[in-house]
Amino acid sequence: MIEIKALNIGEIAKSLPLKKTVEQAFELEQNVFKTVLDKAVDSLNKVSADQLKADALIKDYIDGKASLESVMIEMEKAGLSMSLAMTVINTTTQTVKEIMQMPI
Repeated sequence: MIEIKALNIGEIAKSLPLKKTVEQAFELEQNVFKTVLDKAVDSLNKVSADQLKADALIKDYIDGKASLESVMIEMEKAGLSMSLAMTVINTTTQTVKEIMQMPI
């Protein structure tokens, strides 16, 4: 004959490391946010570096050390990276605003 015991929810809850699991989930969430934020900062630093490189090439062109083609290419790269960065920032800002306005 099969013996069926009643489930004791209290005993099951005590055996599960719920607090540790919640803490781990919170740490994971913080790590993911930190990783995304670090990548965003690195990307903005690269945009800044592209702008500085284009500025340096303009000065070199004025001094006769760089060709017009290389200056134009670097300026276009810097402009495109700035445009992309602004699009991402504006889209992210708009998304956060929409999330904040959602009813609970």
